[in-house]
Amino acid sequence: MTLQKAYVGMQCFWGAESSFAKLAGVLKTRVGYAGGSSAAPTYKSIGDHTEITEVIFDDSIVSYAAILDWFFSHHDPTVHRKKQYRSGILYVNDEQKKLAEEALEKARKNFTSELETYIQPFAEFYVAEDYHQKYWLRCQKDIHEQLQLSDQELIDSPLAAKVNAFLAGYSNFDVLKSLQKEYNLNEALAAHIEDIAKRGGDPRACH
Repeated sequence: MTLQKAYVGMQCFWGAESSFAKLAGVLKTRVGYAGGSSAAPTYKSIGDHTEITEVIFDDSIVSYAAILDWFFSHHDPTVHRKKQYRSGILYVNDEQKKLAEEALEKARKNFTSELETYIQPFAEFYVAEDYHQKYWLRCQKDIHEQLQLSDQELIDSPLAAKVNAFLAGYSNFDVLKSLQKEYNLNEALAAHIEDIAKRGGDPRACH
C-alpha cells in the first residue's frame, strides 16, 4: 500500500471532507487551513488561508487524477468566493502540479464561466478545531457517543472518515458491512447509520 496526500479547497470543508471519504481508496480525511502566509490561522482568525481538506489515499486504488476529477465534479468552481472559501488545489510535488494544471484545463472546457480555482505549492497544513472535524458525525450525537472515539481518533480514524461519509449519504453498504466487522459495530448501530445514509444523509449536510 502506497499512501499519498492531496490538499484541496472545495468551498465548504465540512462537505468536502465527507465527499472525498466516499471514494474507494480514500482512507483518512481531516480539515484545516492552508494556502496563505499568515501565522497560526484559526477559524476565527483565518488570515489569507483557505479552508482545506487533507485527503489520504491509497494510490493503488484511486489515483490523484481521479481525486481531481472528483474535486471538479463536486462543487462549482466558477462561484466567486473570498479566499477562505475559494476553490483551490495545493500540490505537494511536480507530478501533482502537472496533473492539477491538466485537470484545470480539462475543467475549463466544462464550464462557460471563468474558474476561480487557484493552484499553488503546498506549504503547511494547520489542523482545524476539533468541532470542525467529521462534522456530520458530530451532529449525530447518539452515533458519535456509541462509537466512543476521542477527538484525536475522529481526526485520524478511517472509521470516522467513512461513517462521516455515510451520514452525508454514502450508499456503498458493502463498505459499511466491512467496517462493522472490522470495528465490531453492533447491529443496531450499523442499521442506524445505514438508515440515515439511505435517506440521503443528514439533511443539514452539504454533500
